[in-house]
Amino acid sequence: MAHSPKSVRHLLKDKPTLKRLDAEIRAQSALLAIVRRHLPGDLARHCVAARCDGERLVLHTDSPVWASRLRFLSAELRSLLKTDIATLREVKVRLSPARTVAPRPRRPARRSARGAEIVGESAEHIPSAALGEALARLARRLKPHQDQ
Repeated sequence: MAHSPKSVRHLLKDKPTLKRLDAEIRAQSALLAIVRRHLPGDLARHCVAARCDGERLVLHTDSPVWASRLRFLSAELRSLLKTDIATLREVKVRLSPARTVAPRPRRPARRSARGAEIVGESAEHIPSAALGEALARLARRLKPHQDQ
């Protein structure tokens, strides 16, 4: 006898393990919202997860740069969050695993008369003859074609 498929909502209500996981996800989402309220807007967008491990708050960011900024603010953030998380003693920052993002298509470089002029002038004032010649060749290549 084939069983009919159950909805996710039904599974979350009936299965204790899934029910506990759902509650944990909701609690972490609420905690993340609280943390983000105390962070500057640009940093809040890059704080992607938050969880409490006893007295320790663990925050995850999406890049090393934002992790460093968050570590810099962690002492201030700890004092701001004391009213929301009474047991908080420590803030740890972790880097989330990198997500693969498709690279943006590159736009072809455009040639400009002004760019060619700047490189050409630089070539005239370079003490190294070899480098000056290379810059002069580059300046000639940068000049836009008349038929473009």
